[in-house]
Amino acid sequence: MSKARRRLGTVLFILLLLLGSSPAARNREKELTAGETLEYQVFVKGLPVGEQTLRIVGEKVYQDRPVLEIRMSMRSYPAFAFLFSYEEDNLLYLDMTTKTPVYLRKIINENGDRREEEYHFGAETVEKRVVSAGREPRLWQYAGKHPLLESLSLVYYLRQRPWRRGENQFYYLTSRGPEAVTCKLQGTERIRVLSGYQQAEVVHDPVSQVTIWFSLDEPVYPLRIKANGNAGAITARLVKIGFEPGD
Repeated sequence: MSKARRRLGTVLFILLLLLGSSPAARNREKELTAGETLEYQVFVKGLPVGEQTLRIVGEKVYQDRPVLEIRMSMRSYPAFAFLFSYEEDNLLYLDMTTKTPVYLRKIINENGDRREEEYHFGAETVEKRVVSAGREPRLWQYAGKHPLLESLSLVYYLRQRPWRRGENQFYYLTSRGPEAVTCKLQGTERIRVLSGYQQAEVVHDPVSQVTIWFSLDEPVYPLRIKANGNAGAITARLVKIGFEPGD
């Protein structure tokens, strides 16, 4: 092979490396994949009490806006029905670019009491509507803050690792309205995942009291999710990763 051909081959190889490591290529690697289904076992005080599933359905258009459809379901095990019964189904639309919520609907059935919560995240305002059996609908409106998250969108927003870009401030939608958050990276921790152990980045939101352990490699799976509430800590541990065709 001539020197000219060798130089040409070297130049092409370098170009491929540069293209493969360009920001656009890296962003494609980090894109959330349609059909991704993450299954979790839910624990309270160390006892397995239920299961949770997070699924990326795929892209769609909502009110002329490209969004990513996410569905979440959570169920308590029938064996615990004598203590409590809980079911929750969420439909979430995320903005394709910012991974912040555009629309959210929650259907919750807690010990036989059913309610539906609906959220519209606008540029200027956030509207919340709650309908419970036997009661008049209740409405709230808050001033819009950006970027604004709630519990489910928080998981997907943080999968982008914004703290690595120096972006660790956002707003969390509480019952009192949006509250400013400084998200804290607490370092790494070796935890049990699936059939083995691995290192994970630990991120804590002091307002929502949610702590998430993210995989160090792509596509940044939430390996463990812990939420502190009035009844104590609820922990969801990843037990299965799958892919299903979109709807």
